[in-house]
Amino acid sequence: MASSRSRSIGSTPAAECRPRDASPDPHYGHAMGEIRRGPLDGYRILELTTTVSGPMAAMTLADQGAEVLKIEPPFTGDTARFLGPARNGMAAMFATVNRNKKSVCLDLKVDEERAIFLDLVRTADALIENYRPGVLDRMGLGYEALSSIRPELVYASITGYGTGPYENRRVFDPLIQATAGTAAAQGGDDPENVRMIIFDKVTALTTAQAVTAALLERARTGRGQYLPITMLESALSYQWPDVMWSRTYVGDGVSIGPGELADWFPTFQAADGPVSIILVSDGAIELFSIWREASLHTDPRFATPALREANIDELVAEVNALIADVPVAEVCATLDAFGVPVARVNTLDEVFDDEQVRHLGAIIETEHPDGGPMRIARPPVPFGGVRETAETFPAKHAPRLGEDSAAVLGELGVDGETIARLLARDAQNAAAVHAMLEARAAAEAASTDD
Repeated sequence: MASSRSRSIGSTPAAECRPRDASPDPHYGHAMGEIRRGPLDGYRILELTTTVSGPMAAMTLADQGAEVLKIEPPFTGDTARFLGPARNGMAAMFATVNRNKKSVCLDLKVDEERAIFLDLVRTADALIENYRPGVLDRMGLGYEALSSIRPELVYASITGYGTGPYENRRVFDPLIQATAGTAAAQGGDDPENVRMIIFDKVTALTTAQAVTAALLERARTGRGQYLPITMLESALSYQWPDVMWSRTYVGDGVSIGPGELADWFPTFQAADGPVSIILVSDGAIELFSIWREASLHTDPRFATPALREANIDELVAEVNALIADVPVAEVCATLDAFGVPVARVNTLDEVFDDEQVRHLGAIIETEHPDGGPMRIARPPVPFGGVRETAETFPAKHAPRLGEDSAAVLGELGVDGETIARLLARDAQNAAAVHAMLEARAAAEAASTDD
């Protein structure tokens, strides 16, 4: 039965076209018994994204207190739900970058559901999308269309390349690494991609910062704006200070630097594992030499930073020989006492037990209602001076597909009959997806047994 706030689809009153109120939100932790809100509390963000760049951008805003409504298509939702390690149908990466969000399932190709979405737009402060170029425009959901009904809307559009000759190319993070020169910088004569989807995440942080800045500008001007954000430009901007330092100045009169910055930082091999030692400065290599009773600091091959970089392979061999019988813990303790920059090279599993990581409480162990026990990295900035703990974070785990549809649409004023029909469809789809996943798991188990 419809509530007293029910109204027909597409009829949001103009009076409701304003930012959400900033009432206290118990989701954002407690300090000395008082409710603490995130700095973006009171803002509503609509997310029309998949995989990493858009979801992580929206996650960042959600972690900072914004209400994020993740609008997903029926049946599969965000494709990242099925990407990588998973348990009980909840993929680990999806669980990480979709925390603190509400999932609303809408088919934007259906007029009725698109009208519901437009009602949500009328209540939103910002929208983030990473559809392929032109798709939302053709659906009547581009910036011009939505800003006509919500002029205050900040509309962030993430693409791989933006407009131009590469506009319609399929895009993945390794392709951006290739285009931006990152792979060449990593491998020298043998190009090699960074072993993470680095520019998806860089673009996510770029987007979150841009949306926040645009909302700040809107507070002064009252106007929203369109934010075209490309992965390629995010990548170039990110890597420019160091990767491109030898190509920043144009023309003559530039001093010859010591090669590429990345070439200064090899790892070395101690008795029981690898260790990172920064021997760029003359003082560092002298102190290392004194400790090992060696003469590296007087060796003409290593007399200056430029020479050390030019002869880096020889330097690595010499240092490895000098610490071949020294445990990593001793290398770190001794050089740290000398003031030489040093760190153990942790494996991924060793990160959890690193004493500094444990001291900071940087990794939170929690329980996802579907995925079960899991670890997540805590947001790095303690707003209000209070760091999140396992008791306060995340406020809401990554949702099942359409988990929040009923509550969100009910608040919007969609009639009960429509909500019931959409939920029935989603339940039927969920059963079909569950059967599909079970069949896939059985097939994988059978192939393993063979």
